[in-house]
Amino acid sequence: MNVALILLIVIPLGTAILIPLIDIFHKEVRKYLVVFSAFLEFIILLYIVVNNFSKITNGSIFLTYNLGGWLPPLGINLTLDMLSLYFVALISTAVLFLVIYSIGYIGHHEGKYYVLLFLMWAAMLGIILTSDIFNFYVFLELVLITTAPLIAFKRNREGTEAAIKYMFYGILGGVFIFIGIILIYFNLGTLNFAEISANFNMLPLNIQILISIFFLVGLFIKLGIFPFHFWVAKAQSAAPSPISALLSGVVEKIYIYAFLRLIWNVFGINVLQDTGMSKIIIYVALLSSIIGHVLALYEDDLKRMLAYSTIGHLGIIIAIVTVNTKFAIMAGLLHVLSHLLMKISLFTSAGFLLQFTPSHKLKDSRGVAHENISVFSGFIIAAAGMMGLPPMIGFFSKLFIVRSFINSSFYFGASLVVLGSIFSFIYYSRYITYGFKKISLGSPEEFRLILSVLYREKVVKNIALLFVIAVVLSGIFYKTVFCPLEGVYNVLENPSLYIDLILGG
Repeated sequence: MNVALILLIVIPLGTAILIPLIDIFHKEVRKYLVVFSAFLEFIILLYIVVNNFSKITNGSIFLTYNLGGWLPPLGINLTLDMLSLYFVALISTAVLFLVIYSIGYIGHHEGKYYVLLFLMWAAMLGIILTSDIFNFYVFLELVLITTAPLIAFKRNREGTEAAIKYMFYGILGGVFIFIGIILIYFNLGTLNFAEISANFNMLPLNIQILISIFFLVGLFIKLGIFPFHFWVAKAQSAAPSPISALLSGVVEKIYIYAFLRLIWNVFGINVLQDTGMSKIIIYVALLSSIIGHVLALYEDDLKRMLAYSTIGHLGIIIAIVTVNTKFAIMAGLLHVLSHLLMKISLFTSAGFLLQFTPSHKLKDSRGVAHENISVFSGFIIAAAGMMGLPPMIGFFSKLFIVRSFINSSFYFGASLVVLGSIFSFIYYSRYITYGFKKISLGSPEEFRLILSVLYREKVVKNIALLFVIAVVLSGIFYKTVFCPLEGVYNVLENPSLYIDLILGG
C-alpha cells in the first residue's frame, strides 16, 4: 500500500481542522501553516513522481491504498494511475500558487476562508483518488458545500445570490448523480468502480442508458454545460478573484475528470456510441461552446465575460474527448492544461487590475493598462492564448482539437472552434482597447477598499505573472506535456486493465 495517497487527502483536511485551533492562540501563525501545508502537499506529489518516474514514462503507474487494510471490493481503496496522476498534478500545483495568491489578496486574518479552501482541496483530491462511487459522491458534494460560502465571501447581496444559485444547481446535479448511484447499487449490489465496470454491460440496455443519462445530466449541471449554464457567470463574477480562478480553472476540471473516469472506465464509452448518445453529447457540448462565446461577446462585465468564455472552452473539451479517437482525447487533455493555466492567469491578473477600477464594467477599465503595464501585458498574453495565437499553449491545444475534428470528418466541430477563437479575439480586444485608453482613474487608494486592507500587491502581481509565464513556457515545450498523455489515453481505452489492477491491487 502506498501511504502517500492518503496523505494527499489528509494533509489539506488536517490543515483545515488545525486552522481554528491555531487562531485561538495566534492568528499570524495561520499564514505560515497554510503555506507550509500547501508546499508539503506539493512535495508529496513530487515524491510520488520521482519514486515512480520509470513507470510514469511508460504509462504503467498504478498505486493503491486500502483504508483499514480491507481489500476491494469489500473495502474502500484509493488508487492512482496516469489519469488521476495527471489531474492531481494539475490541481495540486495550481492550488499551491492560488493559496499564496490568497495570502496577498484576501489577507491572512480570514481563517474561515482557508478552512473552506483546504477542505475543498481535500475533497477535489478525494474525487480523483477514490475508487468507490459513493465516496466519489460524498467528495463531490463536499466540493459544493465548501465552494458556496467562498462565492459569498464578500458578504454582499451579489455574492449571496450567486452562492444560492450555485447551491441550487449543485444540489440538483448531485440529486441526479445520487439517483444514478442508487440504480447501480440496486442492480449490481456494489459501489466499487472496478466491480461496476466488470458487470455494467450485463445490465439490460435500457438500464445502462438510464444510469448513464442520470450521471451525464448531473455532471453537465455541475460543469455548467448548456442548458444548465445559468449559474456560471454569476458565481465566478461574485466570488473573490482567487476563488473565481479556482472555480474556472480548477474545480471545473474535477468534473471533466469525473466525466472521463465514469464514462470510459466505469460505464464504458461503448454504451454511448452504440446508442448514438455520443453524437448527442458532442452536438450539445458544441452548442454550449458557441453559446458561451456569444454571451461573452455581448457581456460588459469583465469577470462575467471570463466566465462565459469558460463555458465555451468546457464545451469544446467535452465534445472533443467524446469523439473518442486517440489524438482527439490527447488533444482534449492538453486543452485541460491549457485552459487551466490561461484562465487562472486571466482571473489572477484581473484580480490585480480591478483594484484600480470602481467596478467590473469594461467601460470603467479605461486607462487601467497604465496603472501596471506588466500585469496588463500578462493579461494580454493569456488572452492571446485563449484566442489560439502562438506560441502560447492555447494555440497548440486548439490546433490539435481542430485537426482531430477534421480527421474524424467532423468539420462542423472544427469550424466552431475557429469561430470561437474569432469571437475570443473580439471580446478580449474590446477590454484591451479600453485598458490602453488615456484617462485618469483617480487615486487607486479610493478603490482598494474594495479588497482587503492587507492587500499584498507584490504577492498578487508575481503569482499572476508566474501563471502567465507558465502559459508561454508550456506552449514552447508543449511536446513535453503532450507525449506523456498517451499513457492517460491508454488508461481510458483499457477499462479491463483498470478492473484487474483494482481488484488485484
